[in-house]
Amino acid sequence: MGRPANTNERQAQIARALLHVMAKRGYDGATVADVAKEADIAPGLVHYHFKNKLEILLSAIAELAADYEARLAQHLEEAGDDVIAQLRAFIDAHLRVGAAADPAALACWINISGEALREPRVRKAFTRVLSGSVARVRAILDRGTTEGVFSCSDTDAAAAAIVATIQGYFVLAATARDLVPASSAAPATWTMARALLALPAKAASRRRSPS
Repeated sequence: MGRPANTNERQAQIARALLHVMAKRGYDGATVADVAKEADIAPGLVHYHFKNKLEILLSAIAELAADYEARLAQHLEEAGDDVIAQLRAFIDAHLRVGAAADPAALACWINISGEALREPRVRKAFTRVLSGSVARVRAILDRGTTEGVFSCSDTDAAAAAIVATIQGYFVLAATARDLVPASSAAPATWTMARALLALPAKAASRRRSPS
């Protein structure tokens, strides 16, 4: 890796090195020495920037969240101004298999979710990312409901259900992949969302027809 010129860049370099190691070995299996080797720096430099591995993880979550936000924003921008297309784009961005899929990021996210169960600081960061996802879906549903495209009496509950379904698929993909039929996650989640919003089976956006 290159040699960042300032503290923020160096910390980001170290955090991303932890993500690379986590994707292969998990959080528990990642050592500071592993992270230093991945970042191509001395272990002492890692300790200079971070007190411990937990602090690196918190920074890594921020890096992972930034990447996620950028990818999601691109998907939503490509969907245009149509609320049905936007909702479908949100689901596809998380679950559609293809060139945009990021197995390494998913592996890290599952590791982070496990750590969130036992570490309050990680749980807080994890919750912040998920809260942002729910807020994005809720904004789409609120707009669609206002415009009469969706019929939803509780957009908070519907948004939470959609995000929870996506997160459940993430866990299955990481732990019991054979339980999920190939390429079924995105279409099944869309079918569920369509029912929550009282959309007809052939509901179509102006840009494309969800299947």
